[in-house]
Parts: sequence; C-alpha cells; structure tokens
Amino acid sequence: MEIRIRMEDVQALIEKVKADIQDEKSDEKIFQSLLPVFGRDPQTDGRMVELLATIPHVKIVQLLYRMLEVSKEKKVRKIIRRSLYRLKGKGIAVEGVLPEKGRPILHPLQAEPSKGFGSGIDSLGQRLLLLVAPHMGRGWTVMEGVVSDTQGLVDFLGEEMTRKGFRTFFGEIQKRCPFPLVEVEPSYVGFLFNQAHQLTLQKGRPLPQTYLSFKKEIENIKKEYEGPLIYSYLQADEITGDDRKLRRAGDLLKADIFSGWRIEEDQIRPYADAVWEAEESKIVLTPIQKEARFQEIYQKALSELFSGERRLLYQRRLEEMAYYLYKLGREEEAKISLSTAVDLEKPLNPFQPNPFLFQLVTKSIFTLLAEAYEKKVTEPSLIVKP
Repeated sequence: MEIRIRMEDVQALIEKVKADIQDEKSDEKIFQSLLPVFGRDPQTDGRMVELLATIPHVKIVQLLYRMLEVSKEKKVRKIIRRSLYRLKGKGIAVEGVLPEKGRPILHPLQAEPSKGFGSGIDSLGQRLLLLVAPHMGRGWTVMEGVVSDTQGLVDFLGEEMTRKGFRTFFGEIQKRCPFPLVEVEPSYVGFLFNQAHQLTLQKGRPLPQTYLSFKKEIENIKKEYEGPLIYSYLQADEITGDDRKLRRAGDLLKADIFSGWRIEEDQIRPYADAVWEAEESKIVLTPIQKEARFQEIYQKALSELFSGERRLLYQRRLEEMAYYLYKLGREEEAKISLSTAVDLEKPLNPFQPNPFLFQLVTKSIFTLLAEAYEKKVTEPSLIVKP
C-alpha cells in the first residue's frame, strides 16, 4: 500500500513539473519541489526520473543534471544517464546544458519540441495517434489520425491551433476516449503514421487527402525504429523465460483496456458453430467426452487462425499495448503483455498453447454464442398460441 501511494505522489509531482515549466519557473525551484520525494527510495527515484524523461524539454535536462549531482545511488545515476540519452534522441540538446544553481541561464531557450500521444489498440488493431509540431510565431500544427495494423490509415485530420486551442481540443479527445491517451515519443508517432501510409498503399486503399498536406511535416519529425518503443523501457531478456508472467497472460483479457478484444466474427464463427453443434448433439456424450470435443475445437482454431502472420500481428499488438500499460503506470501488466508477445515469436505449441491466445479464442467463441442465444430468446415467436 505504501508504494502505491508513493507512486501516486510521484505522478502528481510530474504533473506539477509540467505546469511549472509552462509557467517558466526556474529549474532550481522545480528541483526544490521534488526534494520531499526524491532521494528517499532508489526505486521511487528511478521511476520519477523515467517519468521526467517523457517530458521533452530542455528544463528536464537541467533537472536531470541536478539530480545526477545529488544522487549517490549507482542504479539511479544509471537511469538518469539513460534518460538523458533518450531526451537527446528526441532532439533535445543535452551536451553543454547545465543546471542553474540559482544563476540565470545564459543561453536562449530552444523552440518548444514536438509532442506525441497515442491510445491503446482495439480488437480491430486500430488506435488513435496525435502529433503536435509547435512553430515559432505561427502556433501549433496538430495532426490526428486513426491507424490500423491491417488496413493502414483509416482517418486523418490536421490543422493549425494556438496553445490554448490545443488544450481545449486535447481535453475534448480525452473525454471521447474510453481510456486516456499517453505520451509517445513524437518521432515514433511519425514512424507509425509513415508505416500506416505505406500499408495503405500496399492494400491499394485511397489515402485520406488531408494526410498528403501534412506528409512532409510528419517526415521531418519521424525517425526509423528497428522495433517497438517498449524495448527502450523494458528489456526482453529480463522477461523471456518468466513462466510465472506467461501463465498470467490469459488474465490480460480481464483487464479493462483489453475487455473489448475478440476475434472477428467471420473468423471465429465456424468454431463457435462447431461448439454449438457439440453442445446440442443428439449423440449422448459424457461431460468428459464433450469437454474433449471442445478442446479439440479450440486447438483447431488456434492452429488455423494463429499459425502464421496473424500470430505475429498479435505479437506486435501486445508489444504496443505493453508500452501503453507502462505509460499508464501499470508496469506489472506491461511486463505480462510483453512476456506474452515475446512468447509469440515461437511457433505455436499444441500441447502448451499461448495462454493469451487460448483465452482469446474461448472468449471470442462464447461471446458470439452468448450474443446468438440472447438474440434467439428475444426474438418474437412465430408460433401463434391458441
């Protein structure tokens, strides 16, 4: 309980840091506001540093250098240096930037950096992305798009806004979304938009016309990534082979942000029909025989639906969801999601199926059957009673 409260306090401090930066407070004053928490517990310090590094601003560089000066913990100092490297990768100057220590900064502040945000992925493989590019003297270019990992760009809008206008716009989006948007490195958002653009062309689908007007802006921000962003925060070798986390993979589907996940109806219906037939069979089956028949159907669905590209598609979805969970502060679930994704690199094992995929198959089958049964009982009978 103590750690949970402390993490909430850290998150509140991070939000205050963002507000203090916008109010142009000095980095020394901001640093002093962190002292009630920083330096008391290495684990908490490390988490605070990682959260600070999600704010792409030169003030954060100054804060991290200040923390580096006062921290004696080797692990925390390592996390600080790693965070400085990540900020450098976002285009923030790191070399030559020193904390104020009560003195005014002699060099001019850089132009405000780009910002990126993203939602979780739904059962169709779609997610909402936001890319914001501030421009000196002419407001912010705000790009909003829905991307699909099977279809490419589903929708795209872009317009110029003021800072205040963006705050209102962002607040409205947060109200519409069932789950909060999280911060994503803007270069990665640009990378995802570019991937969706390429997939749209491969599928022979028309591009949203608005996208072409903002394509150059996106290409100026994006970088190339060899893999999903989560691997910058969680190491695969620390998770690979963790059977305890993998055994809990099926529980992910009980989590709120996975609650809508299910296999598309046209894909799962043949197996749902087979389960229904086994349940309603005129041949008398013992409970053991019936359960064996159900397991046979589940295994067939797994082998036919997830033997190739679809398995790798879900691997990527779970990697992206691991990042989303991590940024929400749900680190244990993030590790379970990543552990499940890593396991999907291997071919399916019929004797020990991936727990997540197995639960996804059974959930999809029985959700479809439940909907069919509900529809059947609510339909008016055509038989006229005497």
